[in-house]
Amino acid sequence: MSIVTAIVDAHVHLHTCYRADELLDNAVRNLSGACPQDATGCALYLLMAECQQDDCFGQFRELALSEDPARRTALGLQEWSIAPTAEDTSVLATNGERRLFIVAGRQVACREGLEVLVLGTTRRFEDGRPIRELLKETEALRVPRVIPWGPGKWLFSRGRLLSRLLEEFRRPTLFLGDEGGRPGFWGYPAHFAQGARLGVRDLPGTDPLPFSHDVAKVGRMGFRVPVALDARRPAASLLRSLTDPNVAFDRFATLEPPLRFVRNQIGMQLRKRRPPAAPASHGAGANRGEPMRGPHAGGPNAGPPLSG
Repeated sequence: MSIVTAIVDAHVHLHTCYRADELLDNAVRNLSGACPQDATGCALYLLMAECQQDDCFGQFRELALSEDPARRTALGLQEWSIAPTAEDTSVLATNGERRLFIVAGRQVACREGLEVLVLGTTRRFEDGRPIRELLKETEALRVPRVIPWGPGKWLFSRGRLLSRLLEEFRRPTLFLGDEGGRPGFWGYPAHFAQGARLGVRDLPGTDPLPFSHDVAKVGRMGFRVPVALDARRPAASLLRSLTDPNVAFDRFATLEPPLRFVRNQIGMQLRKRRPPAAPASHGAGANRGEPMRGPHAGGPNAGPPLSG
């Protein structure tokens, strides 16, 4: 076990319009750029936040245990390999000397219009549940629960609800989450300051959208934290640091250019108006272009450093 600096993107989706190799290449390049020059060692992490119908991490885990060439093809992996760890919530992706830990996690769409990321677990949760019910249930898991920012999601009645939730559920395992989709003209939301006063910290991640161009931003927003790394149990190593209020960590961020933000928001609104597509097996369309659901250091409005 060694003390390293973990460089973490805490909100990742592997959409079917991405090639897995491309996502991992971008993640390593962007996360490596956030590694401090004076660090004795860095460990790179992606924390998955998969929607109810998705299980890309499960496919990675099955591939790690079987090394079935057909599974590699289905996932769109050519240059990268996936190896198991000693825990069922993480795998190790390797490509030559490049190494990247991938940790399981879920994204739950709650009844009130807010979302919760439950990180470091393979447990599945139904969408549409009241957020208080979900937060109470997941507290027993002792893993990070993140309420992520989104355009308009923290305003008006939902903003007032979020303020109450921060008061009611403040624990070392509760976080807010800034997102890489926040544009530079949108200031650091006030709820982060409220959370900081209550000991609810910001656990940022990119949250790439289901457009092929968005794969390039994976790893451009996240945080750095010291970790006593057991490479056999990388998820447990990271979660120990994250849920310890005495461990300090700091953010890095490249925010969305304004035109890209507008383009993505229009694209998401158009997607919502499409008729639902027939279900398809995840990963199998990666090479057919079908949709898989499955320098840093702060730009303007990137927000303050995180503190312990």
